[in-house]
Amino acid sequence: MTDVVLPIVDLDLFLSQPPQSEVVQQECKKAADALINYGALLLHDSRVSEDDNDIFLDLMEDYFAQPEQDLKRDERPELGYQVGVTLENTEKPKCAVDEPCLQIIAKLAPSERPLDITAHSPDPKCRFFWKMSEKPPYETQFPGLNAANVVPQSESIQIRWTAVMEKWGQSMKNA
Repeated sequence: MTDVVLPIVDLDLFLSQPPQSEVVQQECKKAADALINYGALLLHDSRVSEDDNDIFLDLMEDYFAQPEQDLKRDERPELGYQVGVTLENTEKPKCAVDEPCLQIIAKLAPSERPLDITAHSPDPKCRFFWKMSEKPPYETQFPGLNAANVVPQSESIQIRWTAVMEKWGQSMKNA
């Protein structure tokens, strides 16, 4: 298996250069190409602390290194996985099987269509959804919007979790 090196998109360029400048346009192309080719990219933003990034990544590594049965305690499928963990091979691309979605794609110009979606398997990544908002001041018909964030049960992770997640989320919101 070949290691993939994701492109790094420098957000500082977007803050320091005019939108139509050549350097910004090249950075936009780099971002678009990364999303087309890899479905992901790395961002550099000098407004976000490298130390905060490292602390967040260390927490995520510790969290996802737990045994699967420990991770499963943090799943909330009844809330559409809108809080807590979503384990690998859980999420399936809607458009691979949804006829109205497939019809919309068929109407797009070939250059605008997504790459092959017919052979998609469930998503192989794990993720953790931590909401960065307060509970709405009203009840909604969507229980996931009213649900509290999930804090992992592992003591060694639990004691760091909320502070790190809130700090990292605030960094993302402020950037």
